[in-house]
Amino acid sequence: MPLTVAETCARIAAELNPPGQPFGYTCDGNRVLGTWDVADVGYSNLVAGGTIDKDYAITVTLDEGSGTYAVVERKSESETHGGLRGDGTIGFSGKKEAFRGRSVGKQWGGGAALRATSHGETGHTWSYSFETSRIKQPLFDLLASAGWEPERKGFLARLFSR
Repeated sequence: MPLTVAETCARIAAELNPPGQPFGYTCDGNRVLGTWDVADVGYSNLVAGGTIDKDYAITVTLDEGSGTYAVVERKSESETHGGLRGDGTIGFSGKKEAFRGRSVGKQWGGGAALRATSHGETGHTWSYSFETSRIKQPLFDLLASAGWEPERKGFLARLFSR
């Protein structure tokens, strides 16, 4: 039998939130929430500027009755760009994407500008990197050591349970 939800959450708070880590974990009832503010960038040059915002969250729902947990991941990304185009006109563009489900991946980016801000720090460059395993694996390892097992659902059950 796994540790209780309260015992598991106490371990998560004590072991998975060291200082300087780009992500963190909290508990709310039987849910564990891991969040990562991957990129929060604003930049401007002589004739152009823009923003980049990327966020990731993982929610693990613990079921004490079965000793299992279910996982849902969410990613949101938005970018805006504006400035002087090659033909002399001024243009603006933007995009927003959202994802909910299970994912594996890596992202990175960076750039230079006359003025750039990244997570409140001002300078001339910005960069970010993100890998899902960095936030997921420590949590899954702790849950396994606490006796929890991933919920096993078939393909159709996963497809229609959202």
